[in-house]
Amino acid sequence: MNAFNRQTGLFIAAVLASSASLPGLSDHGSIGTERALAASPQEKAQARNELDQAIASLSSADAAYAAGNPARARAKLEEARSSWNKVSSALSAREARGPELLFDSLGTALKSGAPAVEVNSRVYVLVEELSEDIAAQLR
Repeated sequence: MNAFNRQTGLFIAAVLASSASLPGLSDHGSIGTERALAASPQEKAQARNELDQAIASLSSADAAYAAGNPARARAKLEEARSSWNKVSSALSAREARGPELLFDSLGTALKSGAPAVEVNSRVYVLVEELSEDIAAQLR
């Protein structure tokens, strides 16, 4: 009888513990998806156009910096960031965070007068992130 009560008690404790953790699992699984789910097909199409503009501006920033024109490179980076801000509104905060960090890193490199090779490398990584991962999110 004592073993039966112990097994029953363990079973009830396990059921209570698992049912208490289930809402946390479902809530955790949806963190950061609110904006992405809310984006309409039209908003995603507009975001894809802005994404293309951001990538073009980043390429122009890279070319300007390599040509020795850091002021123009910074202006093109600001254009790219402006386009990115429109794109990021169609994404979840989590999806947008990586490119935002890359934009910040590129901005720091431009302001600090980093070598053109380093700037080119940062532009390449950012463009790759935008054209592969973010473009896939907007399909």
